[in-house]
Amino acid sequence: MILDQYGQPVTARHEDAQDMQGGWQLTGGIGGPVTLPQQVRLLGALSRADTQRAAVVAWYLNPLLYGAVEVIKSFVLGTSVTYGDHPDKTVQAVMEEFWAANSFDTLIERWFTEHLLLGENLTIWPDPKRFTRRDQAARIGQYGVIEGQLKFTTAPGLPDVVESIGIAGKRTIRQGEYVWSAHDSLLNDVRGWPAVGRALGPALAYLNFINARTKVHELASRINAVYYAFAKDEKELNAKAGRFRNVPRNGAVLTLAQNAEGKREEFDFHIPDLKAQDSAVDAKLIKQLLAVALGLPEHYLAEGGGVTRTTADSMGEPARKSFQRRQRTVWNWLQATFRTELTRRYPDGTFTTKKGSRKRVSAAQVEFPFNFPSLQNEDLTALIAKINLVARERLASRQTMTAELGYDPAAEAEKLASEAKEAETNGPNPDPKAKKPTADPKAGQ
Repeated sequence: MILDQYGQPVTARHEDAQDMQGGWQLTGGIGGPVTLPQQVRLLGALSRADTQRAAVVAWYLNPLLYGAVEVIKSFVLGTSVTYGDHPDKTVQAVMEEFWAANSFDTLIERWFTEHLLLGENLTIWPDPKRFTRRDQAARIGQYGVIEGQLKFTTAPGLPDVVESIGIAGKRTIRQGEYVWSAHDSLLNDVRGWPAVGRALGPALAYLNFINARTKVHELASRINAVYYAFAKDEKELNAKAGRFRNVPRNGAVLTLAQNAEGKREEFDFHIPDLKAQDSAVDAKLIKQLLAVALGLPEHYLAEGGGVTRTTADSMGEPARKSFQRRQRTVWNWLQATFRTELTRRYPDGTFTTKKGSRKRVSAAQVEFPFNFPSLQNEDLTALIAKINLVARERLASRQTMTAELGYDPAAEAEKLASEAKEAETNGPNPDPKAKKPTADPKAGQ
């Protein structure tokens, strides 16, 4: 049995007059208190398309939500995601050509932004009836899932496994022609929900809160003083009001009349009580609500407060775990996308997994090397010690250690090869610190 704040059982019945039955209330979203029975009915009224549209509009217009999304993207993607070297030359060639043809360094950011705002993504390949060449990389697209009318066909007995997707008025795409991803797809539903959906209410509430405070300050700046005047009619009141239309700047004395009964007129300068301390607490609570919804510490949202470096590190650990899960989501999409392209170009091909190994696997089992930014908050000394330990114990590849240091393994390998070839042709570059030989003054005498 569930009891409310008064110790009474929460029942399934609800009357409109009992706005707080059960003590349940939704903050910053629906508008007005929402009880538990109302929440149950609200589940059936939720619109996925409206929620997605609201998330996109908030990303464009709400600075707090936009900043929070950019913080998540900066941790998950860093400056860029890169690819490494694969032992199979065919896999390496397909990866490089596919990456260049679709500008994945920017496409990944777009995909992740749509994942956060829409919660679902449909990556589609060209119609195989029109694009039949397997010697070239395919150009893929991101289909707009909000306005598009999609019809999903699932496997018999497996309601969450998509076999084909019908795009209204266009075509039906089947396995090998698309990659579908959905966030928070529950209860046998193949569709997803925005990853930032739960943060929309607090983000809007924070913006409305700031607007309300701005209006209070604007009103306070327009009303400088309040004059309580004695007047027998409107004409006398207007005449007295005219004396104070221009408030003197310096050193002036305002003379006020006093009537025969001993009562006097009053003139008080208006100093509104804005309760800035209370408003700061309210603003912090709203920000904390948004931070919890997105898995961010409050100091990631320009809310330093009393956070020290020690507390920031401990608070940041759960956030780093959350970022790692989001990195894994992007990694899964990249693997599915590149495996689909590899299967399209080599449908019956097999590929090696290690240098010198005879074991070969199908395209569906190939793991492409992608490097994400490190999420460890380490100083240079700790990072060097970590890399030395990993290298000494042979716990990771050179590509992984290079990426851990913040470098692009593929780009640096290419640059090192170019420098080695140039040194072989032109000789090694002179050491800039070496002392240049000086001419002997006695030479030639």
